[in-house]
Amino acid sequence: MRIKVIFLIFIFLILSNSVLAEIYFSEIMYSPIESNYYNEWIEVYNKGTETIYIENLTLCNQQLFPGFINHTDNETYLNNFTAIEPNQYAIITDGGSGTDAYNNFDINKDSISMHTEGATLCGGLNNQGELITIYYNNELIDAIHYYPAWGADDNGKSLCSINSIWKECNPTPGSENIEQQSTTNYTLRITEFLPNPEGSDTANMPDGEWIELFNYGENEINLIELILKDNTNRELVITNTNIIKETIDPQEYLVVYMNGIGLLNNEGFEKIRLLTSLEEEITQVTYYGSKEGTSWSLIDLFWKSTKPSPNEENINEEIGKQSNISIDEIYLGSDNKAKFGDNLRVKLDIYKGNTTKEEIKIYLEKEGEKISKITRFKVSNIYTNHILTVPIQIFPNCNSKYEEGNYNVIVEGLDESNKDSIKIEGITENLCETKIVDEDSKSIINVPKIQSEAIYESTSTKSERTAIYFFCFVLVLVIVKTNTKKWKKSRLKQ
Repeated sequence: MRIKVIFLIFIFLILSNSVLAEIYFSEIMYSPIESNYYNEWIEVYNKGTETIYIENLTLCNQQLFPGFINHTDNETYLNNFTAIEPNQYAIITDGGSGTDAYNNFDINKDSISMHTEGATLCGGLNNQGELITIYYNNELIDAIHYYPAWGADDNGKSLCSINSIWKECNPTPGSENIEQQSTTNYTLRITEFLPNPEGSDTANMPDGEWIELFNYGENEINLIELILKDNTNRELVITNTNIIKETIDPQEYLVVYMNGIGLLNNEGFEKIRLLTSLEEEITQVTYYGSKEGTSWSLIDLFWKSTKPSPNEENINEEIGKQSNISIDEIYLGSDNKAKFGDNLRVKLDIYKGNTTKEEIKIYLEKEGEKISKITRFKVSNIYTNHILTVPIQIFPNCNSKYEEGNYNVIVEGLDESNKDSIKIEGITENLCETKIVDEDSKSIINVPKIQSEAIYESTSTKSERTAIYFFCFVLVLVIVKTNTKKWKKSRLKQ
């Protein structure tokens, strides 16, 4: 019985010293505007239902003690608490030479004060990021590795855990963290941007890439610390080095220069977002590709490729939208005429605008009837001029099907077309035989010489040739018969 009682007491003692602590880091001031030596602090929160005793807590392997040491007089204050109750906040400050945090920050008087045994918090909260840990009864309770990219870097803000997400916020030491809400009505939209300027994309202002903003509201807006982010989360924080003035007036256009940062893609898909300093989205724009020296401009609610117009209303001089096909020259002889059967050459000037179509065809016709083969080819690159010389094979017209006269050179494609007129007379001699008279029908025909060397003959000519062949055949038979008789006689004599 005694052994059983001792065993139960032992189990009770173990359980009493193994409280399930639920204490978490809730706020960090790692980069105060005031001196880092005396103004860094860490806030923790007891989220559990058990009391947490300070004597059992360590921060980054340093013992924690009740109260704070005032840097001014090196006295310890608010050291009359030994534990953190459930749902209570506590502030940890530097030991050693003490802290000025209670003089420079509005720390909630209902929170618990603690300080480290050493002169710094975790060896000094690094502005480049730091791993901080907290233990209770030698068991790790919470750990966090913060990063300056989260915010609160020397701007008077702190890092707060809100809904388990760390973000920049206004300091609330010893109190519940409050997510910041933007108090400014950012009546801004992106109205123009230049992804691919002539020259270097990363040149310093006023050259290089830029994005134009327009204030469509009624109040002046400060642009400092607003953020521009691209599709890959590269970002530009707007400062007075990126703009010609810090504020944008109502109904004013103002350019933000990338100033050496290549933020805008020249090829492929890109999305640009304008955010507040709290990373709340104000506006965004997406685009695909760009042409050197032309900007994307918002005109009548549509994005168009135009001539750049920074810091002013966009100019509706669209570039590269409409394709165009023109016939520069048709190469003819000195008599300015073509012949049936000619291989005609035509010089084209083609500008391909914003279209996915590629095929172009060119041919000769008159009143809808084609008198040539169709020459087809493709152009691929948009917003590009193509100077091409292409052939057209005119039908030989050996049977005189087509009349001499004016015919149209037609070029079609890219949702555009053009035409020009030429005169066609005569037949190319090397494609058709000279005129031959048929002896039977007395008709005159033109015989093509494209595929074979066959010669068309009259019936009488064919008869004469047949008689000659027959005579030669009979002559050969007579000779053979005569030689055969002579051979037989010579054999009999033997």
